Amino acid sequence: MRRLFVVLTLAAVTAFSQTPPGRRTIGPRPNFAGAENAEMAVKQSMERLTQERKIFDRDTAVLGHLRTADEALVDNMQPSNAIQKAYEEVIEAKRLNPEFFVMQGVIAAERELEAARRSPVGADFGHLRTVVRNEALGPATRAVIRNAQRLQEETVAWMKVQELIAAHVRTLSDIASQSLQASQK
Repeated sequence: MRRLFVVLTLAAVTAFSQTPPGRRTIGPRPNFAGAENAEMAVKQSMERLTQERKIFDRDTAVLGHLRTADEALVDNMQPSNAIQKAYEEVIEAKRLNPEFFVMQGVIAAERELEAARRSPVGADFGHLRTVVRNEALGPATRAVIRNAQRLQEETVAWMKVQELIAAHVRTLSDIASQSLQASQK
């Protein structure tokens, strides 16, 4: 009996609380969840970019150290100094913990330079430079280029988003203007 009473009471309340057809009521303010969602997406993108920036900076630093190592191997007048400088730069690049393929090349260059350090007078500088360039510098350069291309694509995507936001703001402004004009007549 109680259940029947509760069900009938709920049905009566909902039937009487509905607005008759043709009559509009002014409800609560509209929910601006779209703007909040967009703001949250931008914040998340900024956080992700901060994390990616660290990776991009690391890859650029690795490339710089490997280029310095290659340049050190140009001067073969003082072989032990040149090999030591190149070895230190390769070790510094390795310390930065680059991505896998770059790390493989850095390790290969490190091994060749370490072997050359044992007898710097008989070192083949052409071979050492080839190893540093092909095994380490090449993959590091490709990683930096890949990062730059990804950032360019991201920039283009954000420019499209900015255009869409500008169009949406213009539409909102037009609707608000029309509503205000209609209210003044």
